[in-house]
Amino acid sequence: MALSFEEFRTALLHTDGRAFLGIQLTDAEAQQVHDDPASAQSWYSYWLTTPAAQAPPATPYATAPIAPLGDHDLTRIAPSAAGAYAGVYPSAPAPTDTVPRKKNVGLWVTLSIVGALVLIAIIVVVVAFTTARHWTKVDVPEKPETFHSEEYETGLYLVSDDGVSPCVVDQDWTDCIAAMEAQYAGACAGVELVPDAMTLCAQHRAEIDRMISEDTDGTVVASLGDFGHLTRTPEMATRQVSNDDYEPAVTHEAVCYLGFIGECE
Repeated sequence: MALSFEEFRTALLHTDGRAFLGIQLTDAEAQQVHDDPASAQSWYSYWLTTPAAQAPPATPYATAPIAPLGDHDLTRIAPSAAGAYAGVYPSAPAPTDTVPRKKNVGLWVTLSIVGALVLIAIIVVVVAFTTARHWTKVDVPEKPETFHSEEYETGLYLVSDDGVSPCVVDQDWTDCIAAMEAQYAGACAGVELVPDAMTLCAQHRAEIDRMISEDTDGTVVASLGDFGHLTRTPEMATRQVSNDDYEPAVTHEAVCYLGFIGECE
């Protein structure tokens, strides 16, 4: 059977005892392990897992009882057997004098999950921004401009003839010429006329010039001609005028992420 813990500690203090145990330590190292109960317990626990802790097979070279070592009863192995056991089992590395602590598996699992979620979130954000679609959204449609019609003066003038002569029968010829000149000056002179008015005024001018050429002292009007009173009026036209009611569309730049986040059409 395996040695007790106290027997194991006692055996550490002797060279042949360490050989029997299959433990390779110097005297100083063995003394140090012996004096430290915790270290000795670690070595003892380790030694129990080695083949040297098992009872040796019954052979002609089996162990024989020897004198006690010190104050303890300890069965010593024969020198030949001790050498055999020491050669068969290599020396084991010195174990640590403390029991390894268990890792907090739950904490590491939690941290791994959190890290994975953070990484996924970062990837989603990057993809969302790189694939974002920007478009112009119309909040209020454009209001087209409207117009109304209005009349205005073109700057040209119309001239009409009423056909009633400004002269009378038996009137002095020179006085009739003056009356004709007054009609012409009031309607045709000093303004820009439309083509028809220019033609009418030219006819009156020619008639007045004819009468001037025929004027003699004592001549009177014998009959009235077709030239009457002239009336001038401004030419009017119609144009379309803006109501100044145009209003541009009200828009803003919209962004759509991942096809469903934000403002998507």
